[in-house]
Amino acid sequence: MRFWIVLLILGWRLRWLAKNNDAFKEKLENKDFVLQFRTASGRVGRFFVVRNEQIKSCGGIDSAADLCLSFKDAAFAFETIKQAAKDKTVFMQGIAKQDIIVTGDEQQMMWFMSIMKFLPPRRKK
Repeated sequence: MRFWIVLLILGWRLRWLAKNNDAFKEKLENKDFVLQFRTASGRVGRFFVVRNEQIKSCGGIDSAADLCLSFKDAAFAFETIKQAAKDKTVFMQGIAKQDIIVTGDEQQMMWFMSIMKFLPPRRKK
């Protein structure tokens, strides 16, 4: 359940960034692909359509996604995404241990890693 909520919030955050953050908007230029987050069992999933410098979030599994991050289970996915806000290497560690299976276009994975810095909300001083 918590993984599903995190993916929903991630979708909101990505859409907000696409509308309000100029540096993030630059990252969307000329991008046209589908990014899928899911559990290995396929019970929980959400995909993000990146097209026309916008991001659309949809619940479920898109079997034709250009990049798919498949987590061993929902609890692991929740903890990984939560830790990724503080430690950007957590995804790479999960991939190395094969707790996260990445399929699809490697260039899109590099793009995703490049936007990680935008995901945590900025705190007002």
